[in-house]
Amino acid sequence: MQEHLCDILEKIADCLPHEVDPQLCRKAVQALRHDIPLHHRDEELGLFPLLNKYAGNMPVIKMAIQRLETEHDSDEGFAGELIEQLENLAQGGRSGNANMLGYMLRGFFEGYRRHIHWEDAVIMPLARQHLSADDLITLEKVMLHNRAEAVGYHD
Repeated sequence: MQEHLCDILEKIADCLPHEVDPQLCRKAVQALRHDIPLHHRDEELGLFPLLNKYAGNMPVIKMAIQRLETEHDSDEGFAGELIEQLENLAQGGRSGNANMLGYMLRGFFEGYRRHIHWEDAVIMPLARQHLSADDLITLEKVMLHNRAEAVGYHD
């Protein structure tokens, strides 16, 4: 999902200023508004607390988590700026400054690809190494709860 969003944003940037597909813009808005924050909640409310149980033994875990939390905040703020522009394009509008929008899109997807790589290279191996079967069940429950909240269902 995350890599797919980056690919979509890259296609949009490549098509500016005239050949932008409104459907791609709608998909990007959906992912930026809903999917990315949901993924971040899964990590921040599920995965990171579980990994933090082991941080006393491995300071690298705490440092990696702090880095990703900082990036989450930055990414969501940046996404908010992109959503407004992409909604306009999704409705058939034109960018007031296509060069600036292209620069913003590239900045976001390049940074997010680095973020994904960091998760895959550092966080996921730590999770595989340290999380128990019970931890994985807890993580699954958090993720299910997050999805229920995202669609308006509450326990």
